[in-house]
Amino acid sequence: MSESTKMEAEPTPVQTEAPAGPVAAASAVPVAHSNAKIVEEFQYLLEKSQQLFAGLRDLPPTGKNWQPYFQRTFEVYTKLWKFQQTHRLVLENKDLYGLKRYEIGEIASKIGQLYYHYYLRTSETNYLYESYVFYEAIRERQYFRDVLDAKNPPLMIKKLRYYARFIVVCLLLNSNETIKKLMEELTGLIDEYTKTFKPSDGGEWNVVLSEITTFLEAEKRLTPVNPEDPSAHIIPPQSRLPLSKHTPLVVPGADGAPPQPKLKLQEAILVGNYANQIKFSELTLDMYRMLQSLEREPSVSGKGGAMAPPQHDAMAVDGEAGGAGDEKGVSSKRSNPHKYLLYRPTLAQLTLYIATAFKDINENSALLLYLSADGSKRQGAETSGYNGGVATAVNYSRSKPDKTDADQTNLIHSLHPGDLVPFMRKPLFVVIDSTNSAAFKSTPHVFNQAFVCLMSPVEYPSTLKDTSPIGSLFTLFLNSPIKGFAFINDIPDTQVDTWSKCYPIFTQMEKMISDAFDASTTLDKSFKRFLQDDFLRQILVRFAVCSGLLCSHVGFKEAKYLPCSEPALPSASYLTPEVITKFQELVGIANVAQSYNFTADAVQ
Repeated sequence: MSESTKMEAEPTPVQTEAPAGPVAAASAVPVAHSNAKIVEEFQYLLEKSQQLFAGLRDLPPTGKNWQPYFQRTFEVYTKLWKFQQTHRLVLENKDLYGLKRYEIGEIASKIGQLYYHYYLRTSETNYLYESYVFYEAIRERQYFRDVLDAKNPPLMIKKLRYYARFIVVCLLLNSNETIKKLMEELTGLIDEYTKTFKPSDGGEWNVVLSEITTFLEAEKRLTPVNPEDPSAHIIPPQSRLPLSKHTPLVVPGADGAPPQPKLKLQEAILVGNYANQIKFSELTLDMYRMLQSLEREPSVSGKGGAMAPPQHDAMAVDGEAGGAGDEKGVSSKRSNPHKYLLYRPTLAQLTLYIATAFKDINENSALLLYLSADGSKRQGAETSGYNGGVATAVNYSRSKPDKTDADQTNLIHSLHPGDLVPFMRKPLFVVIDSTNSAAFKSTPHVFNQAFVCLMSPVEYPSTLKDTSPIGSLFTLFLNSPIKGFAFINDIPDTQVDTWSKCYPIFTQMEKMISDAFDASTTLDKSFKRFLQDDFLRQILVRFAVCSGLLCSHVGFKEAKYLPCSEPALPSASYLTPEVITKFQELVGIANVAQSYNFTADAVQ
């Protein structure tokens, strides 16, 4: 369906002079028959689409068996949408069917959900925009406008859920202005819903509002605004990887050997398992930041694309084939790793997903495991590789155990460094953001495959502000170093000209560190291997920025306040004289030079 017809204007009746006499009577029969066939076909397509949509929840969360089912569902919804557009006047006739506006809205909402779930399955950001198009059209055309007048609570709940889903899509697209409008409208709708129906789930909807507000505030407090125009953010979005950032598809062979395929990040598992964390629905703030760090900017504008079923080759794991809105030759640069988003999984669930992702990669692709979780330590005797790790969710089938049993249970249900060993037979890149991240320094490395583990500080100086309102500081640095720098130096309200000067310095600094990595002859071969992937290179570069800024900060003197890695990343591999000069320029412009010491001893 072309963009011009995707959400076309409401059809208007064609004014013709009605036939009279016997001719009218004769023509009425085939017209009535034709209208009945239209209604019958619509009902068939509607029922079929609902059956297929309901079946989506039964699809396996892993593997590739879902692809044909999604394809079929897209095809049916495409036919349904075009059919109701073509025959809207007949379907809206109360004597024939009586199609209501909110029913059209329900179809459009299902299509929006379908595109969103396809994005979750493929990590193709263009499908987020397709979802946005349908959700925004529902709002613009006010398909759910008269739902409250129907005095039907289930219909009102559908409208509220539509708003919640639209906010999630806008959040992932960084459409902050749209979110602001949606929040205002959703707040009013929840008030009307609770006053009109006095429902038992009114409190739950207020929790939804609270979660969204807290989530947005965490991002807002780190993004300075122009005092003359508070709605205009000074810092441009720095979350997704620009399309322009890409490395060659092959790397030169050593000593005249033929070129080798570069390593590609193919699978990523993002885990949010802190007991207390900022979240909306089942997406934590830290997962959200890492998710965006593992995607390229979409290649279409905010309201582009076409409503059509994704082609089968768009689902290819290697991303060589294009999806919605692809331009020929661009898809291979823009392909994103496939991601699993796991909110508070149990150990069994987490292990299953790791094993599935491990099965899907080969020697030229990598698996990234990101863990944001509470630490779990073993008390007493030490066992190599199993002295503690990060906690996973525990489902207590019986009464809650006493403290002694609980400590043992938590240890059993934790992911230990030794648990990763079976999956180190292929390239594995791990990011641990935890109060016990340092436990993974002891991860056995036995298969001679590329392996890197980046670990957060296990705690932060008492002089630093509480980090809980902004999520994890370590993950924040990996997502947006300039925001991490602003937080540790307590400068969120810096003047406009200061931010405009600091921002390009970070861009220049990241480029210099990237070049320094390439030029280094002492860098561990695992780092060299992972630097071949655009996303992993960006994470490593920002890890180096984080390490450089924290190691040189006078308030972060103890080792427990600093990030680390396995294998170790020597500062000499990236802190070149040019990079140190940029660091000094940065802190000078931000007027925080007194908090930094860039001597050789300070940054080791």
